[in-house]
Amino acid sequence: MKLNLAKKLILYLFLVILLIVYIFPVYYVVNTSLKTQQDFLANPNGFTKTFAFENYRLAWKNANFSTYIWNSLFYTAVCTGINILMAIFLAFPVARRYLKFSGLIVTMFVSTLFLPDATIPRFQIFLRLGIYNTRLGYIFWMLGINGVALMFFVSFIRGIPRDFDEAAAIDGCGYMRYVAKIIIPMMKPAISSMAILNAINIWNDIIGATVILRSDKLLPITRGLLNFSGSYSVNWTQLTAAMLIVAMPLIIVYVFTQKYIIESVVASGLKG
Repeated sequence: MKLNLAKKLILYLFLVILLIVYIFPVYYVVNTSLKTQQDFLANPNGFTKTFAFENYRLAWKNANFSTYIWNSLFYTAVCTGINILMAIFLAFPVARRYLKFSGLIVTMFVSTLFLPDATIPRFQIFLRLGIYNTRLGYIFWMLGINGVALMFFVSFIRGIPRDFDEAAAIDGCGYMRYVAKIIIPMMKPAISSMAILNAINIWNDIIGATVILRSDKLLPITRGLLNFSGSYSVNWTQLTAAMLIVAMPLIIVYVFTQKYIIESVVASGLKG
């Protein structure tokens, strides 16, 4: 009994330390965003006494978020939707081994996670195609089947019985209709988790936007964060407020989809 109690105490202590490690950065950002610039420079680590909510209004205005946020919503929705659909329609025949060298295909896509993203060659190609500084160019820049999503979908689909395939074939159901009407509804938990991860990558992208876009009318919301960095100083209080504004939509989406993300992880582990 004493040994079990000691193990539990050690476990809870470890969990508390882990919680503090994760919570402290969030606290620090929120605390900084509620300070005035003078208070922050005087005591960067101290608890705020000013509660300057005005920083959020100024951050929204100075970062031009009213324009950038609509661009980010458009890019995130379009690119996430296309990426997920491409991953699904490739993962299904690979999982069922309807394609030759299915294992090699998965390995090739996974290997891309460890390779450079070829920014310079891609930039040269986009420049010659005439889609530099265009919405279409940025959408193509952010497209690409993620190896993680492909592996996740392959593992999930392998847990779906082949009896559905045979029944659909007997009924004369076509490939596209079968995937759209049968497979995709069964994959809702997996799709939800991969969609939110994909959306995070696209929403938080700043390198691709800096490389491929120049017009203020086309830039995503992350580009607005650079407006707080001057040649000799950084407005940290407004920058942290802007960071929280940028992160808030993803936090809200995660709160409503976390159930599906947990379900997908559990289901994938059981079926894998």
